[in-house]
Amino acid sequence: MTGPTQIVVIANRLPIARTPGGWRPASGGLVTALRPVLEASRGAWVGGWSGSKEEPPAHVSGLSLDLRAVPLSPRLVAAYYQGFSNQTLWPLFHDLVHQPIIDRSWWEAYRGANELFAGTAGGFERPREQPPVLWVHDYHLMLLPRLLRRGGSRSRILYFLHTPFPAPELFARLPWRAELLQGVLGADLVGFHTDMYRENFLRACRYLLPEVSVEGDTVRLPDGRSVRSSTHPISVDARELIKKIGEPRVQRQTRRLREQFGSRTVMLGVDRLDYTKGILQRLRALELLLERRADLRGRVTLVQIAEPSRYEEPRYRQIRVEVEQAVGRINGRFTEPGRAVPVRYMYRSMPLSRLLSYYLLADVALVTSLKDGMNLVAKEYVVCQAATQGSGVLVLSEFAGASQELTQAVLCNPFDEEGSRTGSRRRSPWAKQSAGAACRPWAPTSTPTMFSRGRRRPSPMPLLLKSEPKGPDRSGCSSPGTPRGLRGAGDRLPTPLSE
Repeated sequence: MTGPTQIVVIANRLPIARTPGGWRPASGGLVTALRPVLEASRGAWVGGWSGSKEEPPAHVSGLSLDLRAVPLSPRLVAAYYQGFSNQTLWPLFHDLVHQPIIDRSWWEAYRGANELFAGTAGGFERPREQPPVLWVHDYHLMLLPRLLRRGGSRSRILYFLHTPFPAPELFARLPWRAELLQGVLGADLVGFHTDMYRENFLRACRYLLPEVSVEGDTVRLPDGRSVRSSTHPISVDARELIKKIGEPRVQRQTRRLREQFGSRTVMLGVDRLDYTKGILQRLRALELLLERRADLRGRVTLVQIAEPSRYEEPRYRQIRVEVEQAVGRINGRFTEPGRAVPVRYMYRSMPLSRLLSYYLLADVALVTSLKDGMNLVAKEYVVCQAATQGSGVLVLSEFAGASQELTQAVLCNPFDEEGSRTGSRRRSPWAKQSAGAACRPWAPTSTPTMFSRGRRRPSPMPLLLKSEPKGPDRSGCSSPGTPRGLRGAGDRLPTPLSE
């Protein structure tokens, strides 16, 4: 009797980190989502590695995976990762929030890096043995499925894109649009977070590849192969989050934070410091709010946690300067004697236990990206509030993939800064309705269910966001979901809206 088919994940990075105490498993949405199924299948992970004289180990304590590093020179990383991936594909896939840079030397480096990944991943196939499932992840490796196929791979190849896929009219601006689509179509199955992203991909295939035919959710190729597409939103490990919420350390930290902030209404932003996250728009909306609502000064605090990101790129260093200037300006204008600053800004990575305490503290979570593939912060906040019967409000950008699932959130248009200061275009009732699949299991339990055919599967684990309180909530607010301290503000949230 044979065991489960081995699954080999191929991603830009290995799921480990070097610390003063040695190598340890890295934290992150992808490794968290995939770890159970990978460990059950004797799984492996192929990832890039650069910048360290010490070669990564094949195994790390606490992570039952076979690790294979793809050596990448600093020069290749600068062109393939920092260049083509992050300055060409990233802004293009996020609807041109910034103008992408077209550089042919970066493209050549991108192609070369994908060839290196193909050489390493191909080593998992052995004659007379059942081939593994090769699961390729994200925009860094769009050429890889076809390279594996051309290299004679017998494996089933899957590809999942974690970013949005842009409209064909935008994608067509790339000189190498056909090569990228053909690369992805080397897979047997192609997965996306939302139906819109999947449909954009199919439309791009239809209009930019005249040699293929698109029939429903399937792309038929000239060589007779068929490639299926699927919608499969990534999720969070709700059980693990709920378990951690109950830990004494998290409870102690939460009590201290509540004592520190007192009766103030706490709004929370948790983002990588990236121009797609709309942090500057969020701050400008808060500034407008405080200009026009003097009664809220000293009563509202925005806690903005900004995780350092891509600091080697000048564009990201400039974003940090602009954000910190905006924070200083707002705090300088609206901090009254003897009262707290309106923005508490933290530029740092934060341990999960500490982050959970902020999720439990916050009356309002602001997930207001200009464009986002999914955004797991929204789902983490929902799980934390539901697990503790909290009355927190999730303000969610309609341009984040999570808005397609978390239908009870207060949806907003983060580009409308003045409108955002007073609320959103729609507010759904919180009580007695399911929030959709806030914590739907994402990683499959077996290879055949890796992706369902076509549109998203029904959630096997729906989550109720909160129950309708029988009387006034703990803060004495006028209605469920209204932040404490804002009685009389009406049904529209007087909050700034902006991963």
